Amino acid sequence: MSHDPSPLAKLPDISEVVPFGAREEDQRCFDEIRAVLQKYDALQRFGVTLLHEHFDIGDDEVLVESVDVVNRVLSSTPGKPNRRPGVIETSWRLDDPVGRQRCETLCIRDRDIDGNEYHRQQHYMTG
Repeated sequence: MSHDPSPLAKLPDISEVVPFGAREEDQRCFDEIRAVLQKYDALQRFGVTLLHEHFDIGDDEVLVESVDVVNRVLSSTPGKPNRRPGVIETSWRLDDPVGRQRCETLCIRDRDIDGNEYHRQQHYMTG
């Protein structure tokens, strides 16, 4: 899991991002991505996200996703990353200039006293 933010370019602000469908080749690109995911039986595991940002965060910060399942609310706020066992990478940037992938979002899972895994109410996203 790589969390070194230095080599990646700054993402465009949401107001400046080119949305899906604005370019003629967007659908063809998605069709090819879908074919690769289907080839590796990963259509139910991986998807595509529009890379963007809404505000600057520090190099030592991440976006912390808080989930209120009952009220169906997802909130993101800057904070320090919490690295511990049970973390699952959930989104990646593939534009690293040295060919690495960089995890952008982390999801924390925990275990109860009986060892049963449960989903914690916070997620962690790098900036």
